[in-house]
Amino acid sequence: MDEIEIASHHSQSWAGGAAPLQNSSPLYQFDGQVRLRHLYTANAHTQLYLEITPKGEVRGAPDQTPYSLMEIKAVKPGVIRMQAMKTLLFLCMDPSGHLHGSSYSEEACNFHEKVQRDGYNLYFSESHKVPVSLRPAEGPTGRGRPAPRLFHFLPMVSRVPVEPVLLEYDFYSDPPLDVESSDPLSMMGRLTRVLSPSYIF
Repeated sequence: MDEIEIASHHSQSWAGGAAPLQNSSPLYQFDGQVRLRHLYTANAHTQLYLEITPKGEVRGAPDQTPYSLMEIKAVKPGVIRMQAMKTLLFLCMDPSGHLHGSSYSEEACNFHEKVQRDGYNLYFSESHKVPVSLRPAEGPTGRGRPAPRLFHFLPMVSRVPVEPVLLEYDFYSDPPLDVESSDPLSMMGRLTRVLSPSYIF
C-alpha cells in the first residue's frame, strides 16, 4: 500500500468517528480568510511541527518555532496557500512530491485543504494531487523500512512569543552635531516642524 493509499485509508477509517468540527467563521471556505497557525502532526512515537528554514528546507521540528508559524490564506474555495511568517517563503511542492520553501507560484504552492472528522486536516497539491507529509527523523522500523510519513495535520494556535519589530532610523540623514551651538541637537528646529496641538491656539 503506497503513501497516498495510506492517507485515503485513514480518511475512510474515520468516517464513523465524531462529527466534523465547525469553524465559527462563515468565510472558512472562501477567498481572503487568513489564519496564523502551526501545523502539528504526530504518531505513537513522535510529534512534529512543519517548518520552513531560511534555506527553503521543509522539515519537522519537535516544538513550535518562529519558522513553523504559517499564514494560511484561502485563494479560492477549498484551496489555500501557506507562507512561513519568519522566512516569508511559501510551502511549495515539485512534480515529484518534494516539499520546499520558495516564492509563490499557483502551480507549486496551492493546496486543497480537507478537514477530517477528528479535526486534523489533509493537504493535497492542487496541481500534482500528492499529499503534504513529513517523515519522522527516527531510524528505520523493525522491518528495515523507513518510518512511515505523517499526512494528518492539526492547525494549532501559536505559543511562540511575538518577536519585537525593530524600527529603522537613519541617523545619518540628520545634520551634523554642532557642539558650540546653543542647540547642538537641533531640537528647536524640530519643534518648528512638529508642534503640539497646545501651541496652535
